[in-house]
Amino acid sequence: MVTAAGARERSMETIAGASSRSRTMDVAAATVVFRLVREELCVGLPVAAGRRSVPACTPDAAGGDAALHAAAQASAARAVAAREIVRIAHAGVRACAAQPGTGSESSLIVVSWATARPVVAGGSSSDGIVADEVFIPLSALPELDADTRSVLSCAFEAFLDATLADAVTRRLLPRHVLFRKTDGFDARSPFEQALGRNAAASTPQDIEPPIFVGLLPDPFPLSALRELYERLLGAPLDRGNFRRQFHEIISLGPVKALPIFERGVPHRAGQLFTFDRLAWTRFATK
Repeated sequence: MVTAAGARERSMETIAGASSRSRTMDVAAATVVFRLVREELCVGLPVAAGRRSVPACTPDAAGGDAALHAAAQASAARAVAAREIVRIAHAGVRACAAQPGTGSESSLIVVSWATARPVVAGGSSSDGIVADEVFIPLSALPELDADTRSVLSCAFEAFLDATLADAVTRRLLPRHVLFRKTDGFDARSPFEQALGRNAAASTPQDIEPPIFVGLLPDPFPLSALRELYERLLGAPLDRGNFRRQFHEIISLGPVKALPIFERGVPHRAGQLFTFDRLAWTRFATK
């Protein structure tokens, strides 16, 4: 039986072989890093060659999955320190036009997405400087070339798909929103099928926590979670329904209410909550 990992490795070897013979195909791993910067959902786009672009690294074609993952981590580290990375996941593959002067006809970009720890208001000045220079709000992206937009779109669709797939999100969001936002997100690229996805049955230790874990500060107020979903979906959510569903989740265990409240906010202080990793597995497998 052909495994996903084996299919990906053979695919990379084929690409590498074609590249070495004809010198017309470059292979690179690019990682789009998403981060909450002072309550704005942002994407890491460092300046390279005078323009904003998704950082990329060349993987060792003979190294298979491990080489791809290492290259994804290295490219993400160009946007944010490795210690700040919470999660990295495969998104897909994009074929991009050649850049002038490279001698290649085209390049194949293996795309990943990552989440990084948030930069909260009042954080350290060094974090603020890095965030201001590298991370751009998704709502205010600058002019980008077509290849960068293609890679960013691929990563964002996979990031949003993972967000909408977790058990907490499925309980929090209305059904019509979930159905509308998840429709058409499978098999985004024929290259993605060739590389293969991990189709093995999930075991409890394989279940990833919700995307908001790591994106939001810990502990977090309910308003921060609701606003994160609203930014991702580009639509407001009913506050009453969202609160009711959230308190149902609290009763089931994966999120715990803490006896503390926000401080120094210009509005009524909200209660703070935290994610319970031990209770998450039981909740997600029900």
